[in-house]
Amino acid sequence: MAGCRRCATSAKDLASAHEVIAILEAERDALRVQLREVSNHAELLGADLERYKKAFAAVQPNQPERVPEDQMQLAFERVLAGVTDKPLKESLLAATANEDEDPRGGQSGGDDRGKAKPRRKKRGGGRRPIDPSSLPLETIVIDPDEVVAVGGEGYKLISEECTERLGYQRARFRRVRFIRRKWLAKSAVSEIARILTAPLPESIWPGFMADPSVVAHVIVNKYDYSLPLHRQQRMTKHAGFQLPRSTQCSWIEAAYNYLRRIPEAMRAESTARAFCIATDATGAPVRVRGGSKRWHLFVLLGDDGHVVFRPSRAHTSEAISTMLAGFKGHVLADASTIYDVLYRDHGMFELGCWSHVRRYFWRALPSDGQRAYEALAILRKLFAVERKTRDLALPDRTAERARLATPILATLDDWLTRNRDHADPGGPLAAAIGYHDNQRTALRRFLSDGRLRIDNNLSEQQLRSLVLLLNNSGPFATANGLRWYAVFRSLIASAHLHELEPQLYLEQILRLAPHWPANRVIELAPKYWRSTLANLSERERAIVEPPWTARFPMVQPQGPPIVTAA
Repeated sequence: MAGCRRCATSAKDLASAHEVIAILEAERDALRVQLREVSNHAELLGADLERYKKAFAAVQPNQPERVPEDQMQLAFERVLAGVTDKPLKESLLAATANEDEDPRGGQSGGDDRGKAKPRRKKRGGGRRPIDPSSLPLETIVIDPDEVVAVGGEGYKLISEECTERLGYQRARFRRVRFIRRKWLAKSAVSEIARILTAPLPESIWPGFMADPSVVAHVIVNKYDYSLPLHRQQRMTKHAGFQLPRSTQCSWIEAAYNYLRRIPEAMRAESTARAFCIATDATGAPVRVRGGSKRWHLFVLLGDDGHVVFRPSRAHTSEAISTMLAGFKGHVLADASTIYDVLYRDHGMFELGCWSHVRRYFWRALPSDGQRAYEALAILRKLFAVERKTRDLALPDRTAERARLATPILATLDDWLTRNRDHADPGGPLAAAIGYHDNQRTALRRFLSDGRLRIDNNLSEQQLRSLVLLLNNSGPFATANGLRWYAVFRSLIASAHLHELEPQLYLEQILRLAPHWPANRVIELAPKYWRSTLANLSERERAIVEPPWTARFPMVQPQGPPIVTAA
């Protein structure tokens, strides 16, 4: 009996245990369900947070990526303290000794750490000197009333006091009237009358109210000074007449048809001859009903002296492959995946941008300031080497820059090895390190040739004018408006590059382009314009000159009066 009771008790305990296990398993399953729901909710919240962060960053105004001088110096001290390889430390100190850290002024990072260093006078501060010597001079002589009254009689001039002021005479439009008189000539033999009329100068566009000088003025105002056409219309009202936007558009369209082949010839020459082409792109919205379509504007900056803008409907590998078709040199760009096809399938060489690396570390300052400052301090030394060797002639620049930059890059590798595992995997510092690691080979390619830049800042600077124009006028009205921008901005940016005055350059080629052979259009590019202008024929030189020059003086016609029938 006792055994039976023990068996019954054991069975009862076993049943209770099974019930408890079942309850616990049910609770476990319920908790797993809750955990999955919480995980999904957390994932959604994380995605929302990242989206909000990107949206917040997108609306923030651009700001200088500056860092305090003292923080950079302290950070570099920590970097030096962490370098355990004595030869590397010595080569780093030798490479960074007596270098100009900051073109605006600052202390140099040599091996005399801890010593008092004199403060340098800030460069670029205060009132900048003005040199008006190239301006026309108007001289006004002012004498005392007493001297003027007697014509100087009884007075002797002993000295002069001369002062100069800047003045401004408001620019004005002018009417140019061409009077082509008709002459009647009678032949002495046949008594047959002939009527003679001189043709219009070839520098005048037939059938157009505007002279090319006015068209160039409108183009430069819009595409160089970012003045929308509606503002230019308001400005002409104060000049005594109204110049509608529609009229300005028709002039710009005609100019576009004359000049659009020049940037294409510039692009073709760059892809054939340039050693390196820097490129970047930005959004260029075009208005459509109910909103806008996102187009893209690429800039191609060849080291052969051409700046070319090209619009594209999409930011794709196909678009950039078409623009750079036939090029076999180096491409300086960001790490966008659209450029990968150039290096993989078209035989081009990838060149990385150290400014993009610096920007990643700069963004890591709020979350991991100490390590971000250390990385920025190392990169600062690299940019100092670039400035120091910029004006050296080849091949000395290649050798000297590589000699100074190699220990700095080795120090960066050593720093990354020591800090890579300490960065938050999802944080900005890890993103900066990852960007560097992915681009490491491309970022170091500049060591092989002094013609290669270490940053793509010039391309980004070329795109700023588009941002300013969009802020002033909003999206482009049509896709043709974007194409006009690309052509005229290519010519204006290249004119600035070669120190040509854009309005005068555009006026001259607008006069000459209708008469220029299509197979020599590259000679009208800013790179060659000085040479082209010097070698023009007498007829071509007359075309380039404005019609109110000495050849066609703006005076009343001379000669016999016109006889009209009574």
